[in-house]
Amino acid sequence: MLSDDLEKLKHVSSAGIQALDQDGCMDGTRVSLLNDLQRWSLDVTAHRIFWLDGMAGTGKSAIARSLCRFLHEKRLLGGSFFCLRGNESRANVRRILPTLAWFLACHDTHYGEFLLHILRDAPDVVDYTVERQFEFLLERPLRNACVYKQDTQTTRAPFVLVIDALDECADAEAVTKLLKKLLSVSKNISVKFFLTSRPERHILMQFKSPQSDLHRILRLHDIEQDLVAADISLYLNTRLEDIRSSSSYPLRFPPNWPARRDIEILTHRAGRLFIYAFTAVKYIEDEDSVDRLLALTGITFDDNQPFYWDLDNMYSLVLSAALDPRKRRNKEIYMTKRILGAIFAIREPLYLSDIARLLGVPPDDIRVNIDRIHAVVNVPPYNEDGIVSTFHVSFVDFLTTPGRAPENMRITLSAAHHNLADGCLQIMNSDLHFNIAECKTSYLPNSKQMLATISVPLKYSCLHWAHHIEAADNAPSFLAHLENVLMEKFLFWLEVLSVLGMAGLASSIISRMLTAEATVSYSLLYISITEQLMTIDAKHDRKSCYFSV
Repeated sequence: MLSDDLEKLKHVSSAGIQALDQDGCMDGTRVSLLNDLQRWSLDVTAHRIFWLDGMAGTGKSAIARSLCRFLHEKRLLGGSFFCLRGNESRANVRRILPTLAWFLACHDTHYGEFLLHILRDAPDVVDYTVERQFEFLLERPLRNACVYKQDTQTTRAPFVLVIDALDECADAEAVTKLLKKLLSVSKNISVKFFLTSRPERHILMQFKSPQSDLHRILRLHDIEQDLVAADISLYLNTRLEDIRSSSSYPLRFPPNWPARRDIEILTHRAGRLFIYAFTAVKYIEDEDSVDRLLALTGITFDDNQPFYWDLDNMYSLVLSAALDPRKRRNKEIYMTKRILGAIFAIREPLYLSDIARLLGVPPDDIRVNIDRIHAVVNVPPYNEDGIVSTFHVSFVDFLTTPGRAPENMRITLSAAHHNLADGCLQIMNSDLHFNIAECKTSYLPNSKQMLATISVPLKYSCLHWAHHIEAADNAPSFLAHLENVLMEKFLFWLEVLSVLGMAGLASSIISRMLTAEATVSYSLLYISITEQLMTIDAKHDRKSCYFSV
């Protein structure tokens, strides 16, 4: 059983491979590349860092998942962190190393013992800079563990730590510092790192350093087109044949469906983008599969357009029926765009029922609308349960980048944040009340009491209302509602943070109101609340500090 000291790392369990869909590359695809990665992971003399660089949609995450699966089978997976843009925890660079350290401690007993010694002396290491985190969480314990095991050390390959989609982290400067530190010490640590990212400038510049012997680089989008095309063709042919064989109405399909010509057209249009092939299959996977394949192969193709042009055309086709005013009422179109905006703007993955609560609509309305666009949005299989999310960040880019999506499809993120901010305040206003955690006494800390569970929508609202207000359009319009909630229920809000073990975040959450769009009235509200906050006892964990003010 892991020591309680390891919990100080506050690891992000949702970022690990075990918490994700582990389906990686389809059997028979990416064979040469995966063999290369497997050889690298097993070679004790190989470079300590392998960077897989690729444009959006080229299949980096699928490759990372496949490698994790192989490493797990070989007992070489030290830990994994799959970054996710927009997710508060999985887009935070400072959560990567503590999470990897937690996972590695689970697999390497000697490393874990030395890590515990460090955590007892530095219990707040999760708040350190990424450079100091690297020193305390990896360098020191790995060095001590290596010395301890040197007499019995064999030629066993080192553990591999996997970080996927590093470019999706919010703080580019912190990513730069992490890479600089990693590259500077990689020769002296007894683990390997497998990294994937887009070729963003702040990442690319670090791998252009003269220390070329410290790492391997593979640019996924530079792999020979013929190899990529063969894999995509195999994927399309296999998946479409699966659609036909699993159909309840096989007679709907023409003989020899899918036709080789159709596969060739889709393969050509996919180029190097596996996400194109994936989305095409999800779109075709419907009752009218034959007509949908015809629609896809009938899209006009232009070699002179940007690389994402064909993907954008497909996204437009997928959304066209759901957002066509000739087929849908304005209310339905508005609801679909509102739901998509919420999915794009939420700070952490939520269940369908929780998104419905934040938007103030019945869960069935959410399901009906996203069922129409199941090719681009992950729809939970059972009623209100299951996480709602997009399949790929390129879909978010398509709908939010000026000049890409048709105007009637565009999603304005500031408007989405406005809707979520309003939902957060509504939930806080209705759900916050005295002794919400059903505390039996105000004289014992939370850790020694049986406390009521805080609902997910209320938890989310209490943690993220300020972020959504900060990012919303017309932020000052929230002032009256915000003043009513915080001035009337301020202590109940603090109680929720206390139960969550996050009371120390209160000041920083309130400070987010002070943005360029805020008015003097916001500042006055902030000052008033801060004065209340400063009267509270510094021991955040004691209930008495909230009930005695």
